[in-house]
Amino acid sequence: MKEEFETHFQKVIQLEGGFRLIQNPNEKAKTYAGIYRISHPNWEGWEFIDRDESPPTEMVRKFYYENYYKRLEEIKDPQVRFIIFEFAVNAGLKKAIKLAQAVVGTSPDGIIGPKTISALNSTLPLDFIKSYLLARIKHYLDLANKDPKRYGIYLRGWLNRTFRGVML
Repeated sequence: MKEEFETHFQKVIQLEGGFRLIQNPNEKAKTYAGIYRISHPNWEGWEFIDRDESPPTEMVRKFYYENYYKRLEEIKDPQVRFIIFEFAVNAGLKKAIKLAQAVVGTSPDGIIGPKTISALNSTLPLDFIKSYLLARIKHYLDLANKDPKRYGIYLRGWLNRTFRGVML
């Protein structure tokens, strides 16, 4: 599992633009390697960044594992696990789980419990991936249509990321 996580972690870091500090338009704080300061203000890596230093890679890796990947380890198929992990980094774990639950027909509560794991593990991986990608695209389109000024500028990037994530 550790080797698989490392592969998935490297793919997500690539999609996030690497180990860089960025300020996205329309966001109140900066993001480092996909870690948004508003969402994760207590991440210890901010102490390094505040001193104009780069956080150790292991610190970023541990953050991704503890906050996203660890909760998905009971999902048998590595591609299914990756696609949920990758979306969780982009949209939040609860949103990623709710979307997966909607796709497999369980109650979308955002909690990855036994019913969700069972449903994910009994769904054909390719069927899940296709449906999850379509649901994800709909999510992004809904965001952009709901608030074009805030989210419209991200739509193309979100869609590109969705397709690139599947191809990596």
